[in-house]
Amino acid sequence: MKLADLTPTNVAVLAGVVGVAALGLWIWSKGGLANAAAAAGAGAVNAAGAAASGAVGAIGAGVGLPTPAQTTTEASVARWIIDHPLGGYFEASKWAGAPALLKASLMPAGSGTPPPAGSDLARRFPVLPEASYDETDRLANRYPSASPMPIDYGGVVNGGVLF
Repeated sequence: MKLADLTPTNVAVLAGVVGVAALGLWIWSKGGLANAAAAAGAGAVNAAGAAASGAVGAIGAGVGLPTPAQTTTEASVARWIIDHPLGGYFEASKWAGAPALLKASLMPAGSGTPPPAGSDLARRFPVLPEASYDETDRLANRYPSASPMPIDYGGVVNGGVLF
């Protein structure tokens, strides 16, 4: 083939032949037409899911919500957020998926597990140290109960002493 033979039509036909050959090679590498179609369909679904997730994350971040990558799908972590002093059901609804939140609401209080260390959830809801003292004793010392007032029963006070 000479350079003079490369007309736009010939170039288009040559590109088509190369494209069909590349497609055939790809189908063969996937193990057949059915597998290649499944891989192409899965790729399209993954691309659409990633685009939707990115859109949801961008909209949520605009109003102060965590992105889908920052949330949890584990019910035990959602239960831990519900029980956390900085958490509660409302915070758990922002940081956990709906199925995890539903399962967590059916779990007993205190049965959750903390989020993985270094994650966005661990930074938002840190593991707080437990008190090593009795809070009741501290409050009783700070706010002592009032001593009982004597009652005056017609001049008789404190066991019969008259004033």
